[in-house]
Formats: sequence, C-alpha cells, structure tokens
Amino acid sequence: MNKQHFEVTEQEWREGSLLEEKLELIQDSFNSIGFAVVSGLVPASVCKPLIKAFLEDVELIREKSGLTMHEKHTAEGHLQLGPRRHGPYVQKELVANPILESVVTKLLGRGAWLGFYNGNVNCPDSGYQPLHFDRPYAWTTEQAAKAAGQSWPPNTTTVSCSLALSEITEALGATEIYPGSHRETAVTTWGKGEQPVHHPEIVKNWGQPASMTIPAGGVCFRDPRMWHRGVKNSSNTPRPMIALTYHSVMSKHQRGTLVNLLDEDARACELDPSLKMLDSGALGDGRLVFDADVKSAFDAPNLHGVYRNARFVDAPLVVNHFLDAHLLGGGRVVEDQPVHPYPNHD
Repeated sequence: MNKQHFEVTEQEWREGSLLEEKLELIQDSFNSIGFAVVSGLVPASVCKPLIKAFLEDVELIREKSGLTMHEKHTAEGHLQLGPRRHGPYVQKELVANPILESVVTKLLGRGAWLGFYNGNVNCPDSGYQPLHFDRPYAWTTEQAAKAAGQSWPPNTTTVSCSLALSEITEALGATEIYPGSHRETAVTTWGKGEQPVHHPEIVKNWGQPASMTIPAGGVCFRDPRMWHRGVKNSSNTPRPMIALTYHSVMSKHQRGTLVNLLDEDARACELDPSLKMLDSGALGDGRLVFDADVKSAFDAPNLHGVYRNARFVDAPLVVNHFLDAHLLGGGRVVEDQPVHPYPNHD
C-alpha cells in the first residue's frame, strides 16, 4: 500500500467505517494531490454481472454506425453509458456502501448527497480526450472564499467516486490525471472553454501526469477540479467504470453547484432535501430515478448521514439508462418503450 492507496480491514467492515486515522490520511491525500484509492469496496459477485451488462449494452450502441454525441464532444471510443437501473444490477454495495459513505462524509461533511450515478466505457482503440476538469471552483476569488469561511484555494464541494468493476490498468486506458492540479487557482480567471494547451507554463508546473489505475472492486475518490483526460485503450476489451458523484449539503443545485436561493426556497430545501434548483431555474425534485425493484438497496442502514437522493418508478414506467444521462435524475422515464439506445429502432 502506498500513500494514495488504502485497504479495508475486517474490523472496519464490521463497524461500517474506516478508522478515523485512515480517514485522515485519505483526506490528506485527497486535499494535497487530488485523489485517494480504497481497494476492495465492492465484491466480484456484484461487479461481474455489471461487466456483462455493460458489454452487452456497448454492442447495442454499436448496432448503429457513427459516433455517439458524447464521442463527438470528447473523443472516439469514450462512451458515456449509465449502468442499468433495475435489479439485479443496483445493489447496496454500490449505492449504500457504508465504507464508501464514511469516506464521502469525511471529505464533504454530513448531509452530503448523491447527485450522479452513471458510467463510462473506454473502448478498444479509443482516442485521446482534451484535458478537462469536471467541476469548476465553487468560489472563484480569495475574497469570496474567505467571506464564506473557506480557505484559499478552497476545498471542493464535490467528490467523484470512480468504481473499477474490473482492474483498470494503463493498457486498458486508465484515466490520465495531473495530481495537484485541482489547486490551480489560475483557472478561475479563464473564460469558458479555455484549455490548458494555451497555458503551457501552467501545465509544466503541474509536473508529469499519472495514470488513475484502480484494482477490481476499488474506488478512486477524486477531486473533480483535477485536470484529466481519457486516453487510448490499447487492449481488445471495453473497459467499463461506474461513476458516483456526491455533493456537500451546501450545494442546492441538481448538479451540485452553489446557488443563491430566495429565502423562501432556502427554507423549503432545508425541510425537503429532495428539492434542488433545476436547470430551468425552478425549484423541483432533483432526485436520481431508478426502477422500484431496487428500492431495498437504498434502504440499507445509513451510518454516516449521506442522503442517497433517489426516487423510484413502478411499472408500466421504467428507466431507460441509455438516455439523458446528464439531465434531470439521469436516465429517462419511459412507458410502452423498449429500454434501448435507439428506442424507436426497427
């Protein structure tokens, strides 16, 4: 075990939490270099059916020639593909894992909530994505951060959890990351869409990139402000990964960003944690949506005050996990329609 990689003991499993000393080491790694990996969080018995499902779903997507919308915006071979949202593919080890939630609470505080449950697949002979981050700074000036009681650079209000269903290696296209770049405050002055390629002196200061390798069943807890990119999968096997993103209790937008709410809306959100500011600007139900047969997975004991933020639909409604991964709730609720990437296909 190195200083970024941690393992779970039998005692910690019994208690449903990592020891405080280990949580502090994870927090130190996360804050200083932007990530920490915890091994063995999800058993192979849960991972294997999901791997099979992802590979089947990739075949369905490839029934249609051409690039997906996500590939057009990033790079060929990188699919934004959500995991199936019905039984037996949603298990408590995924969405109500006490060890994972103990880490999330350490990094974000109690009341953190699940805001994103999706996946991505790096296919063989994929291309190279441009460098990017997944979340901007919540406070973009030192003055604003200090006024909010934050340090500078401020800590993140969001944690990305990347679950390796099978071992993720460099050969399989492990994500390229720039450790420490999550603390690069110069980016707060850049205009929308600005790229590091235009700032070679900054990239040089970040040092050499690393590969986000993760053992099977392990989770990489990553600061989403860290610069990274998808790279080529040199193997002949698609590499799936599940992504869970958690936001701090202060984040009242469905995507986890900080917003200024009207006093009336703020009071409503305090009374009902399912309420979030939607992209439309209205206050509404910001929960993720799943088929009702997986509700028991979310009802597992909650030891760390994490809000699992899920709602459920009953037949004849179902969730099409191929569609609307980045929109409200992730996945599209449909009726009388097949769960398929091209539901109107012949």
